[in-house]
Amino acid sequence: MFTGRLAKFAAMSTLLSVVLAGVGTVTTGQTTTAQPKEKIKAKAKEKAKEKAKEKEKAVASTPLDLNKATAEELVEQLPGVGEATAKKIVAGRPYAKVDDLAKAGVPARTIDGIRSLVTVTQAPAPAETPAKEKLARKKAATPTPAPSAPLDLNKASEEELSASLPGVGEATAKKIVAGRPYAKVDDLAKAGVPARTIDGIRSLVTVNQAPAPAPAVVEPAAKPKMVQKKAAAASEPVAPGTTATKTAKGKAAAKATLAPGQKVNLNTASKEELDVLPGIGPVRAQAIIEARPFKKIEDIKTVKGIKDVEFGKIKDIITVD
Repeated sequence: MFTGRLAKFAAMSTLLSVVLAGVGTVTTGQTTTAQPKEKIKAKAKEKAKEKAKEKEKAVASTPLDLNKATAEELVEQLPGVGEATAKKIVAGRPYAKVDDLAKAGVPARTIDGIRSLVTVTQAPAPAETPAKEKLARKKAATPTPAPSAPLDLNKASEEELSASLPGVGEATAKKIVAGRPYAKVDDLAKAGVPARTIDGIRSLVTVNQAPAPAPAVVEPAAKPKMVQKKAAAASEPVAPGTTATKTAKGKAAAKATLAPGQKVNLNTASKEELDVLPGIGPVRAQAIIEARPFKKIEDIKTVKGIKDVEFGKIKDIITVD
């Protein structure tokens, strides 16, 4: 009986050994399988740390330019600099030195913490200022010298006014010249010059009365050509018995020189020659010329304004031949 029990115990021991051996094998296999994954993760962490260290070294070796770095770069690379501070730094540009960050509202402790990580490059020189602007700045910086003698507001040029009078620029000088003449200094107000400017230049200017304009010389009016022609005609006598034609001398001469038997040809006489006929003025003379030719002297009564009465006055001194 003891022998049987011993056999059973031996059998159970053998079975237990087999079971334990199997479990150990499985456990060992799991451990063997898990070890490579942990090693991979550990290596990845080490690489990430190395990369971070390399990045920190790169940042440390290349300081950020406060005048050029973006807000994102400032936040990522500078300790103690958040988005709000980064915006202040960008808005406060340009900087001549790191300590100028204080003017942008950056705390002193933050400036000290990033001093070794940043730099400042000088901003490029401003573009050349136009000559006119340079002159204006120079004039503004240089006090206006008082003129050696008071300037005459009625005679001084725009350049003299703007160069010699304080508070008087080009625009005011133009107003002063346009508002001439002045009887007194206070008249400048009428030209739009401010009272404070007038008070500032009162002791530097004067007003000389402008000379009275010379009386206009009225030349005698030239005599009309017709009058001159009549006057000339009056000086030339007409021979008795001749007929007045286009070469007759004019109304005054005809009246003065028509002799008995002398007649005016209605078809050839000029307007001046017809005008000398009794009762025939310049209007009727023109109407006679427009009504030509006449076949007989009675045809003149067809002219407007010449009827029997007018015809009776001239019938003996007119002809159509």
